[in-house]
Amino acid sequence: MFALELECAYYEKAMRSDPKFQNLESISDLCRMLVQTRNSEFFPMLYRLICLVLTIPVSTATTERAFSAMNIIKSKLRNKMEDEFLGDCMVLHIEKEYAESIDNELVIKDFEACGTRRVRFS
Repeated sequence: MFALELECAYYEKAMRSDPKFQNLESISDLCRMLVQTRNSEFFPMLYRLICLVLTIPVSTATTERAFSAMNIIKSKLRNKMEDEFLGDCMVLHIEKEYAESIDNELVIKDFEACGTRRVRFS
C-alpha cells in the first residue's frame, strides 16, 4: 500500500503537467493514454489497479447471471440435485441460444450409435 501511495503521488505530479492527460473523460481513456505514452511502464501498480477496476463490471455481471440461473434451476422442489447435473443444467440455461440450435433428433441418433441400451429412444 505504501508503494502504491508513493506511485500515486509521483503520478499526480507528472500528469498535472502533461497536456495529454488534461481532457480525459473516463477511466478507460486514462488507461489507453497510459499505454500510448508508455507511462504504464513507469506506474505499473497504478496501471494494474486501473485495469482491475475496468474489469469489475464484467466479472460482476457474469457472476450475477450464474446465480440467477442457479436460483431458477435449483428450486425448493429440486433441492437434492447433484452438483454435476446442476452445472450442466446451468450451462444449458445460460447458453440458451446455442442450446436451441442443437437438433435433438441428431443427438438421439448419436447416443443410440454409442452402443446398446436397455430402452430404445425411437
